[in-house]
Amino acid sequence: MEDRTPAAGGQEPPLRGRGARPGFATRAIHEAEHAGQIAEQPVSPPIWLTSDYLYEGLDHYADVISGRRAGYVYGRYGNPTHVALHNVLASLEQAEAAWSFASGMAAVHTSLTSLLAAGDHMVAQRTLYGGSYSLFTTVFPRYGIEVTFADAESDAVAAAICPSTRVVLIETLANPTFRVADLPGIASVCVDRGVALVVDNTVASPYLLRPLELPGVTLVLHSTSKYIGGHSDVIGGVVAGDRSRIEGIRRFALDQGATAGSFEAWLTLRGIQTLSMRMARQCETALLLAEALSSSPAVKTVGYCGLPGHEDHGRASELFRGRGYGAMLSLELVEGFAAAARACEALRVARVGSSFGGLHTQVCHPATTSHRQLPPEERSAAGIGDGLLRVAVGGEDADDLVPDFIQALEKT
Repeated sequence: MEDRTPAAGGQEPPLRGRGARPGFATRAIHEAEHAGQIAEQPVSPPIWLTSDYLYEGLDHYADVISGRRAGYVYGRYGNPTHVALHNVLASLEQAEAAWSFASGMAAVHTSLTSLLAAGDHMVAQRTLYGGSYSLFTTVFPRYGIEVTFADAESDAVAAAICPSTRVVLIETLANPTFRVADLPGIASVCVDRGVALVVDNTVASPYLLRPLELPGVTLVLHSTSKYIGGHSDVIGGVVAGDRSRIEGIRRFALDQGATAGSFEAWLTLRGIQTLSMRMARQCETALLLAEALSSSPAVKTVGYCGLPGHEDHGRASELFRGRGYGAMLSLELVEGFAAAARACEALRVARVGSSFGGLHTQVCHPATTSHRQLPPEERSAAGIGDGLLRVAVGGEDADDLVPDFIQALEKT
C-alpha cells in the first residue's frame, strides 16, 4: 500500500484537493505545478518548454484561446519565452510588434502570403537568396501569385510595378554579391504607388540598419539563424512591423504551424545579447580582409561596400551611418571556378561552410550551392559568376584570417 499520510513539515500540497496525501504517481505528476514566485530576477531569461496549459475552468480556457483574456494556450500560440524574444526584436527594429518562426524561409513565406492572394503580383529583387528565388518561382505560381524580378534600384522597381502589384521585396545587402539596395528610393516609390515594401535585413542585421525607420517600409524580415542568433546552433526567423500587420501574420503562422520552438527562441535570446559586439568585430575584420584581398592578382573584384572605390560605398555610408559595412563580402577570381576550388581547399582558418552569421569564417561557391536554384542566365543577370566566392567573416583574429586567405589565393 502507498503512504497517503499528509505531507510533513507544514508544506501545503500544490494539488487543489486537500486531505489524504495523493498517491505516488499523482505526486510525481503534480507536485511541481506551483513552484511559487521568487523575489530575485534571473539573469538569463527562463525557458518555457511546456506545450500546453491548465485552467481553472471551461470559461477560463475559452476566454484565453479566443483572446478575451490574456494568457497562454499551446506552444504553437507562443509562450513567455517567445514573448521575451518578440519584445527584444521589436525594440531593436523600432517596431510595434514582432513574431518568430521556425526558420527564415517560414518568416518569408508566412509574411508574404499574409499580404498576397491569387491574382496578385509581387516585385522581388533580382539578386537574392536562392531559397527565396525557389519559393517565388516554384511555389508562388501554384498560389496564382506572379513574381517579377528587378534590380534593387528605384527606377527599375517603379518600372516593374503594375496595377496588380501588392508587395515589393528587397534585401538590404544582396546575397551573395552584397550590392546595396536603393532602399530610401524604393521606399518612396512604394509610398507613391501604394505598395507594401518588405525588407529582408538578414545580412545587415538591426545593428547596421533598422529599415522601419525609413518612411514607406512595411515589414522587416530576418533569418535569426544568422547574425541575430550568431552561434550556428539555431534555425529561426522573425518579422517585425506595426501591431495590426503582425497580428495578421501571427494568425497565418498559427494556421501554417510555422511558430518557432521554445528552445530555439531561448537560444536566439541568448545570442542577441552579444549582437552589437559580434557585428562590430566582424565588420571591422571584413573591411581589413577586403582591403587585403583587393590587391591580390588572383582576385578580379571584391564585393564589399566598405571599400572607398566600391560603387555603393556612398549609399552604404548614408544607410549605415558609420556603424560598419557588413561582415560578408564576395570575391570574383580571375581564373574562375577552378581557381575558386583550389583556394577553398587551401584555406586553414576559414572553411567551406553552408551558412553565415556565426563565429566561424565560412566560404561557399554560390553558383553550385546557395544559389544553385537559379538558371545560368538568371545567375549571370544577378552577377553570380562561376568564379564568385561568398565569404562570411567570423570572429577569428584578423592577424590569423587575412594571411590564411592570402596564402590560399597564392595557390590558385
